[in-house]
Amino acid sequence: MKNRLFSIASMITVVLTVMAFTLPSGRHSNQGINPPQDKAASIFPEDVQKVLETSCFDCHSEAASNAKAKMKLNFSKWSDLSDSKKVGKMEAINEVVSKGDMPPAKYISNHPDKAPGQEQKDIINKWATEESAKLMGK
Repeated sequence: MKNRLFSIASMITVVLTVMAFTLPSGRHSNQGINPPQDKAASIFPEDVQKVLETSCFDCHSEAASNAKAKMKLNFSKWSDLSDSKKVGKMEAINEVVSKGDMPPAKYISNHPDKAPGQEQKDIINKWATEESAKLMGK
C-alpha cells in the first residue's frame, strides 16, 4: 500500500513539474491568450489607448483580419519595434490622421461609430509628436 501511494505521489509530482515548465510564465491553463488590447494597454497612455481601440485596432492589431493593414502597422507588436521604427510610424500616423486618410472613408462608411472626432485626432497627433520627440532625445 505504501509503495502504491508513493508511486501515485511521484507521478503527481512529475506531472506538476512538467506543467510548470511547459506553461508560459504568468499564464495558467484556464486563461486565454491576452487580446492585443491588453498587451497594448500597458504601452500607450490611457487616452491614446482609448482612441486606438475605437478607431485603429480593428485593422491594425493582431486580432485584425486585414493582413495588408496589419503588415503596415500592427499595434500589438509596437513594443517589438526599434525606436527609429516607432518614430517613422508615428510620423506616418501624424500625416494620415491629420489628412483624414485614417481610418479610411470606406471603413468609416461601414462603421460610423469608429470615426474619430477632432479631439481624438488631436490626442493621437499630440501623443505621436511628443513620443517621437522623446525617442529622438529632444
